[in-house]
Amino acid sequence: MNVVLTAQEIIRIEKLALADGISQEELVQEAGAKSALAIKEKIPHGTKILLLAGKGNKGADAFAAGSHLVQEKYIVHALAVYSLEEGSEFNQLMRRRFEKKGGKFVDLEVEFSSYDGIIDGLLGTGFRGALEPTLAHLIEKANASDVPLIAIDLPSGLNGMTGEGAESAIQATATISLGCAKSGFFLRNGWNCVGELILRPFELLEKNISQAKVFAELPSPSEWQRPRLVRNRHKYQAGYVLGFGGSRALSGAPKLATLAALRSGAGIVRLFYPQEAESNMLCSFPELIHAPWDEAAWTHELSRASSIFVGPGLGKAIDVQEWLKKYLSQVSQPCVLDADALISDPSCLPKKAVLTPHRGEVLRLLKIKKALSDEELLAHCQTFCNETGAVLVLKGAPTFILGPERILKVIPYGDPRMATAGAGDVLTGMIASFLAQGLSCWEAAVMGSTLHALAGEKIVKEKNFYGLVASDLIDGLSLISLGSTKKFPPARKPR
Repeated sequence: MNVVLTAQEIIRIEKLALADGISQEELVQEAGAKSALAIKEKIPHGTKILLLAGKGNKGADAFAAGSHLVQEKYIVHALAVYSLEEGSEFNQLMRRRFEKKGGKFVDLEVEFSSYDGIIDGLLGTGFRGALEPTLAHLIEKANASDVPLIAIDLPSGLNGMTGEGAESAIQATATISLGCAKSGFFLRNGWNCVGELILRPFELLEKNISQAKVFAELPSPSEWQRPRLVRNRHKYQAGYVLGFGGSRALSGAPKLATLAALRSGAGIVRLFYPQEAESNMLCSFPELIHAPWDEAAWTHELSRASSIFVGPGLGKAIDVQEWLKKYLSQVSQPCVLDADALISDPSCLPKKAVLTPHRGEVLRLLKIKKALSDEELLAHCQTFCNETGAVLVLKGAPTFILGPERILKVIPYGDPRMATAGAGDVLTGMIASFLAQGLSCWEAAVMGSTLHALAGEKIVKEKNFYGLVASDLIDGLSLISLGSTKKFPPARKPR
C-alpha cells in the first residue's frame, strides 16, 4: 500500500507487530536486507561506503544493511558515534555481526569525501528535540561532503511527524522508507531533506500497516496509466475541451493550457478569450482553435463540450467575479478553475469542479488572513471540499490533492525547476483533458498532477536543464514510459 503514516502511528504498529509474535531481531534483519537492496541500486557495486551509525534501532538497521553489503563485495566502513555498551540490545547484536562479516570501523576524523556513498543510520522515527553537538557536527560534515547520501527510514534530525528540524537535518540524496512514507517527509521543509523517495515493501508489517490510521496516500501506478486507445475513434470521442482565459498581458497562459490538453489526449480544444487579448492571440500554434468572447458562441459550444477550464491569464481583462457568477451557473460539465477564476463564493462553483490554487491563492480562496501550520491549512482545505463537493489541487512541492470525504493524496514527484511561470497553466490543461476523456474530478486531478510532476522530472533529466520553462513540461509528457493498460470510461459525447 502506498500510504503515509505519522511517526506516532508507525511506532504503534511496530508495537502491535511485536505483540503478535514478530521479534525485534526479525524486523531489524528485514529492514537491513531491504535497505541493502535499495542501496545497491544507487551506489555502484564494489565501491566504498561509509555507515553513520547511531545507538538505536536505526543504527542497528544500518549495521544489518552493512553486513549484506560486505557480502556483496562492497568496502564498508562504519563510523559508530557511541560505544558498543551505549547501544540498544539489537544495535549491539548487529554491530558485532557487521564486524564479524568483515566490516571495519573508522573514527570521527575520517574524510567523508573519500567514499562513494554515505549511509545515514544516526537517528530514527523517535527523534525529537535538539541535536547533540557530535551528531550535529557529523550531519553538517555529511551534508557538505558532496557524496551521495542515502538515509535509512528518514533523514536524521528530521521530525518524522511534523517535518520540523529540516534546517539542521541530513539533506539526503535519497531516503529508503520501508512499508510506508512518513508524514514529516511532506510537511514544512521536510521535502527538502528527503531527496528521492525510495519506497520498499516491509512484509513483516504489512498486516499492521493495512490496519493503521492513514495520514495520506501516494498515487499508485494504476492511477496514472495512459488510456488504451480505440482504433476507430474520432476527435470528439477523444474529448472536447472548452476554455476561457487570456488577456493582453497574459496571452501565453491559455495557450499553454490548450496545448497541454491536446498533448494529454483531448481530441479538440476550443479557446475563447476577452476582446482586449485578440491582437496577442493571433500568434499561436496552428492547432489552436480560438475566438474572441461571444456569448452566443460560448453557449453553443458549451452545449457540445465534454469539459471546460476557466482562468489562465484572465488577469484584469474583465470583471472576473461577474463573469463567473453569470456563466458558471450554466456549466454542468466537469470544470477546472485556475488562477483568476479561483473564486471565494462557493455558491458559484459548478457541481463538478477541480480547483488548482497554490498556497497564497488557497488562503485567499478560504478567506484566511493569519499564518497557519501545514496541518491546519490542510484541515481547512478538507472542510472546504466536504462543504462544496469540489476537488482541490494544492500546488506546491509536494502537491496535495483533497476531495470530499477523501483521504489526502500526496504527489511525491517533481523537480524544483518546475517552479516557473506557466507550469500551473499546463496542469490546468492536463486535468481538463482527462476530464473530457471521461475521468472523474478526483481521478483527473490525481492523474494530471502525477503526470505533470513526472514530466518535469523526465525533461530535466533528458535535457539537463538548469532553468525550465512551462512548455518544456508539455514536451516531457512524451518521455514518460507508461503502459497503455488503463481503460477509460467512454468520453462524454458532444450534444
